This record gives sequence, structure tokens and C-alpha cells, in this order.
Amino acid sequence: MVKFHVLLRRWLRQVFITTEAFVLRCIKHHRRKIVYSLHPISAIVLLLVVGLYTWYELHFILPELCQRNGKFYKLNCVLAIYMLHNILGNLICCWHTDTSFLAVAKARQQPLASEAHLWHLCTHCQMLVPPRAWHCRLCNTCMLKRDHHCNITANCIGHANQRYFIALLAHLTLGNLFVFAYNFAYVFKIRLPVFSDPLIFLGVDPVKLLDSFKEDPNWLIINGAVLKISVFSLAFVASQLGFQLYMISRGSCMYYFQDRSYDLGFWSNWRLVLGKRMFWTWLSPLISSPQASDGTQWMVTAHKETKESKKPA
Repeated sequence: MVKFHVLLRRWLRQVFITTEAFVLRCIKHHRRKIVYSLHPISAIVLLLVVGLYTWYELHFILPELCQRNGKFYKLNCVLAIYMLHNILGNLICCWHTDTSFLAVAKARQQPLASEAHLWHLCTHCQMLVPPRAWHCRLCNTCMLKRDHHCNITANCIGHANQRYFIALLAHLTLGNLFVFAYNFAYVFKIRLPVFSDPLIFLGVDPVKLLDSFKEDPNWLIINGAVLKISVFSLAFVASQLGFQLYMISRGSCMYYFQDRSYDLGFWSNWRLVLGKRMFWTWLSPLISSPQASDGTQWMVTAHKETKESKKPA
């Protein structure tokens, strides 16, 4: 006779397989609808988190660390305005900037005779597109130097708007870093255990532990939760930023990560992305910074040829 736990395990396994097949089938047939519904949800979640973080730090944490009428608090208010300006501004510019091939001048939508062999045919658009331009099925067009499709900005990140995407990630990382630093300083000030919830499993009575604090236990739980969330959000955003910085420094993109055929050197690669006013672009998305290329012409380096020449005949 088969034991009950064996039957239960088989039943759970069958339920998991059936559920997985159903989810994969829904994603396959309704992928575009699912992604389109994630666009506003992702943007709303990001804006809510940024707004709640700002409100929480300015109204609850900073007043516990400094005087409201002091210079340090006023400096952080100015810093918060600067961060919100760059986060919202770069998000809007990233969404509003058209990086598709059809956005270039009509005269540049046809290859010159000398560079026609570098262009390739897009089977979806049924037209020739320049190097590093690839089709996005969600945007339904070819993107110049396509990096990836972003759910938050609801469009593709490519040649024209990668500058704003990098600045968005940089200021999100900086904002998360400030949130983590101020919450950790407050936690250290009141001697609150950072990971208070696992203490139950360590044999510590949480009631007696919380009685030793003058603050409301619910407030301690909220503060500990915000601190832990800030750690995970900082790790996630910083990892995305680090990956983007690494790819730009080597002249690559997420769509073709291994390709270094367009690596012109560290500073030249960054100038192609950020434009003429490289360092000023970090201050505000409103600063104009013309790019050296329109996204249809790219210089090829010797990385690819050198690698192929090393292969045995």
C-alpha cells in the first residue's frame, strides 16, 4: 500500500507541473498583453516607493537625527529636491525620447553606397537597418543600438535615451544609499536590532526585548522593515547600474553582451553615450548634450579581427 506522504508528493508534483504549463502557455499566447500591463504597474510602484522613501526620511528619520530648523536638515531637503528632479526627469526623458530607427532623418534611413554592406535586413520591418539596430517585438520597430526593453520606462533603451537610463539608475542608487545610511544611523542611535524578527527563532523573548525600548514596538518593526527593504533595493539597483557601467565602458550592450567590435576605449565609449557635455549630464536631464553619432554609423575596432586571427587555420 502506497503511503499517504508519497501520494501527496506525487499530487503536489502534478499540480506544480500543470500550473507551470498553464503559466507558460499564457505567457506564450498573451506575452504582449502581460508586458503592456506591467508597464504602468512598474512605473507606479517605482514612483510610490520613491515618494514613500522621501516622505519617511524627511518627516520621521531625519528629525530624530537633527534639528528641523538646522542647516543639515535644510541641506537634505535641497538634496531630496535634487534627487526627485533627476529621478522623475530622467524617467520622463527616457520614456519620451524616441530611439527608434524611424526617428532619424529621412536622408539617413537609406545607407550610403560605401556602407550598404554593413546594413542588414529586418525581416519584421522589411527594410534595411544600420549596424547595432535590432527589432523589438513589443515596440514593433527597430531600435538604434538596442540595449533592452524596460518595463518601467515602457520602451526600449537604446542609442538616444541610454544617457537618461544611466542617470536614472545612478540617482536611484544614490537615493537608496542615503535611505540606508540614515535608517542605519537611526537604528544605531536607539540600539534597535536590525533583524528583529529572527530573534524569535534564536530563543530570545521579543516581548522582553521590546520592553527595553521606550519607542512603540510597532514603530520599531516598521523601521526595521524599511531598513531591510532599503538593503535589498540598494543591492538590486546598484547591480543594474554596475552592469550598465561595465557594458558602456567596454563598448557593448545588453542585446549583444559579448560583442566588443565597437570598443573605442573607455572615454570614447562614454562620450558616445553621454554626448559632448559628459559630466554635466549627471546634474540634470534638462542639460543638452549632443551625441557624436546619430546611431546609424559606428566605428569598428580590431577586437573582432584580432580574435579571429588568433584562431588556428
